[in-house]
Amino acid sequence: MKIFFDVNVILDFFLERNPKQEIINQIFKNLESGKIHGYISISVIQTSIYYLLQAKDFKTTKDIARICCQIFDFLDGDKMDVINAIEMDHLDIEDSIHYSICKYHQIEAIITSDKDFLKLSNNYLPVLTPEELVRRLPSD
Repeated sequence: MKIFFDVNVILDFFLERNPKQEIINQIFKNLESGKIHGYISISVIQTSIYYLLQAKDFKTTKDIARICCQIFDFLDGDKMDVINAIEMDHLDIEDSIHYSICKYHQIEAIITSDKDFLKLSNNYLPVLTPEELVRRLPSD
């Protein structure tokens, strides 16, 4: 499955801050095993690094950034993604930009804990909570 990871899911995993941490850990195990093909954007890694530096030391943050570069592919966006996002009827333009980028790259789903981002979900490109993604994963 081609899945785009929002910042909050990455931070939940590396900062172990989610009350349902076992679900987040299960998603990352599926990422490592290849059941999930994970994608992020440059802005996701930049934002993640910013918040990781608030909670971790510089070396640990760099190590986590290296891990992200190993386990995720990066999606490119362009001016049209921004224009498309601005035209969407959604208040969070950053989420809309990610949605537009994912739609262009034919991502199968977006995973997030952001309640506002979840509002963009539709049949063409579902935006899922971690729990919803785990329920959709093929069983062994």
